[in-house]
Amino acid sequence: MASGGGGRRPGGADTPWWVTGIKVVAGIGAVALAGAYAAARAAEEALREEEPMTSTQSAASCSDDKACKSDSSDSDNNADDDDQWVDINDDDEYSDSSDDVRQSSAGERPLVELLEEYYQDKVQAPDEEITAMKAVAEQVAQNITEYVRGRHANILQRDVFVAGSAYDGTTVKHPNMFVLLVPLNLEANMWKIVNAKDTVLKAPGYALVHRANTDFYRPGSSIWDRFLVGTYLNSDLIQRLLEDVLNKVTNRGFTFAYQDYYVTSSDKALTLELIHPIGGLVDHLTLQVVPCITLEGPNGTVCLEGIPHGCLSESAERSARKADIYERDPYENLWYQSTRTKEAEMLQDEDGGCRKKCLQILKAVCHNQPPLSSLSEFHVKTVCLHLCEEESEWEDVMMAERFLDVLKTLEQFLDDKKLPHVVHKEMDLFEGFASRQLGKMNTWLQKRLKQPNGVHALLI
Repeated sequence: MASGGGGRRPGGADTPWWVTGIKVVAGIGAVALAGAYAAARAAEEALREEEPMTSTQSAASCSDDKACKSDSSDSDNNADDDDQWVDINDDDEYSDSSDDVRQSSAGERPLVELLEEYYQDKVQAPDEEITAMKAVAEQVAQNITEYVRGRHANILQRDVFVAGSAYDGTTVKHPNMFVLLVPLNLEANMWKIVNAKDTVLKAPGYALVHRANTDFYRPGSSIWDRFLVGTYLNSDLIQRLLEDVLNKVTNRGFTFAYQDYYVTSSDKALTLELIHPIGGLVDHLTLQVVPCITLEGPNGTVCLEGIPHGCLSESAERSARKADIYERDPYENLWYQSTRTKEAEMLQDEDGGCRKKCLQILKAVCHNQPPLSSLSEFHVKTVCLHLCEEESEWEDVMMAERFLDVLKTLEQFLDDKKLPHVVHKEMDLFEGFASRQLGKMNTWLQKRLKQPNGVHALLI
C-alpha cells in the first residue's frame, strides 16, 4: 500500500531537516572551540618558557619534600665527616658582608700607601707612652732587686732587668706587656745543663739543670738544693719563691708606689698587673716575672728561662690550665733555651729595612682579624723570622712586596700544619692547635690572598 510523503519508512524514522541543520551547526562550533582552546594552550606554554623560573617554582620541582630533606641531611653529614675545611663561607663569625665594598674602595689605592696609613693609625705607639711605660717597668724591677739583695744577697747573678717588644722596637699601639727577667746565681761547678731533646722527654728547645759533682759538693751545700725534684732544678718551685718575694715587695708602701695591683700565679706564669699605672695613658700594665739562668753548656753559654713546656705552642686565647696537685707533670723540670738575642739580631734594620715594620703590621692584622686572632705574637714573630732567613732585600721601598711574602709564608705554614721554631727547628709551634683549626685559618687566608683586593681589605 502506498503511503504519502508525510509517512515513515519501514524499519526507521525519517529525520526532519531542521534537526539535521542543528547537528551540523553544533559540529562546526565544537571544532572551532577545540581549535581556540589549543591555540590558547600553545600561547600559555610559550609565555611560560619566556619567564624565568621563580623560587616558588624551583621549590615545587621537588615533588617529595621528605626526600629533599633527607638528601640535604645526608650531604650535610658527609660534609661534617670531612676533616678538610674546603669552604668556611657558611661560618657566621668569619663571613663579612661588607668585604666587597671594602675591597673595591681599598683596591683603588696602592698597597704601600695602605700599609703606611695602617701603620700610622693602628700600629705605631707614641714615643712618650713607650718611654713612660718603660720607666714604670724598670722601677718595679729596681724595687725587686733592692728587696732581694737586702735579704738574699746570693740569689741574684745580676739586677732584675726588663725585656719585651717595647725594647725590641716591635710593640703594637700600646706597650702594656713586659717581661721581668730574674737572673739566678747558680754555682757553675755544681750544675750541669742536659739537653732535653736527648732524654726520654724528647723535648727540643728545652733543657734540664742537673745537680752535679755531689761527691765533692754534698747535697745541701747549694742554696738551690731545696728547689730540686729528684736531681733537677725545678722551675715551678723557683716560681713559688719569686711569688713570695713579689708579694712582700708589693706590700711595702715605701718600695712600691702603686696602690692598685694584682699578683697572680698559675702553672703557666707569675704576673704582676698594675691598674692605671700612669693616668691617661693606659688602663693597665702587665709584668710577667720569669726566672732565668746563664750557664756554660756543651756548645757555649746557654741562657735558660723558666717558661713551662708547651706555652710557646699554645693558641693565644687558651686559658691557663688548672694544675692538679695529685698529678705529676713529666715536663716540670724543663727550662726553655732562650733565643731572645738571636731573634733580636735577625730583626735588626741597620740596612734601613722594614723587617720590624712588617712584623708590627702583621701582629696588628692577626689581632684585628678574628680568624687569625688565635695566633700569638710569638707565632707571628716566628713567621717573620723565617722570611728574614730566606729574603735579603728589606729596603723600605720593598715593604709591599715583603708584606705579601710574609702573608704567603704564614699561609704555607698553616697549610703544612707545622711551624718550626726559627732556632730549635724540631720544635713545632703549632703543636697546641687542632688540625681543623689550622685548616680553617688556612682556608680563610687563602681566600683573601686569591681575591683581587683581598689583601687591601685587611688594612681597612
